[in-house]
Amino acid sequence: MATDGSMSALAATLRAVQLASECDGQLHAVHVATPESYLQVEFAEPSLELLQARPVDGLEAARYLGKRAGVPVHTDELRGPIADAIVEAAGRVGANTIIVGETGTRPFGGAGLGSVAEAVRRRAGHIPVVLVPGHVEEVVPVLAEILNSDPAAVSGAGSVASDIDWTAAVQHSSFKELLATKARFLGPVIAFYLACYLGLTLLAGFAPGFMGRPVLGAVNIGYVLITGVYVMAWVVSLVYVRIANQSFDPKAATAAESITVRPTESATVPATESETRGATQP
Repeated sequence: MATDGSMSALAATLRAVQLASECDGQLHAVHVATPESYLQVEFAEPSLELLQARPVDGLEAARYLGKRAGVPVHTDELRGPIADAIVEAAGRVGANTIIVGETGTRPFGGAGLGSVAEAVRRRAGHIPVVLVPGHVEEVVPVLAEILNSDPAAVSGAGSVASDIDWTAAVQHSSFKELLATKARFLGPVIAFYLACYLGLTLLAGFAPGFMGRPVLGAVNIGYVLITGVYVMAWVVSLVYVRIANQSFDPKAATAAESITVRPTESATVPATESETRGATQP
């Protein structure tokens, strides 16, 4: 099982521990230390930020979850091209399955064509590869448990603030309101843009006569509609930025403020006179 401590890797760790427990097997967890430039050039990850978001030390998290489930866990720190290193490690230990968390994604689900997970699957040969999608509702409670129970697992990075209850955060009304607000705007806008884009494609293929009608000199309807799609893309972008500044960002700030726990605040509240007097009496 490959891990970098990210959310998708934690989902893969959960699945790997479960499979090892079901078949009374052992888990070999590996972390490949690879420069960011290698990742960008070799795999063209759609979001390097996803790969770099490491709430916990992935190997420590694997040890913790393995111990909790009674699964023997062996860990190894590797270097080199990430997909090759994972596949070579699997062959070296005689693994019968490789488990990797999905990072890059296709627009409608599944592993991205350029993702690390997909690269491992292409190079694994006869070894089956299980790609595990990272579901927030599944990973966040486990992440909170690890952060609270295993201090060693936090030594790798600090991208997750320790003053946030992440289990409660994803269920908080302000966070759900933010997602709902964005969905109400993005859903219709995306549907409208795709309808226009696909409509233009269909017109070009099935109505060439209509598209070829002149509008002004050599400029025909096809040119006008194509230009309109470009203009619409810019307009949608500008509208999104404006709405994000006016609505999404304030709601995001409110959500972040609402889910942040400040235990020190309660300690700064001065005691009343009666409480102070009571505390000094025998």
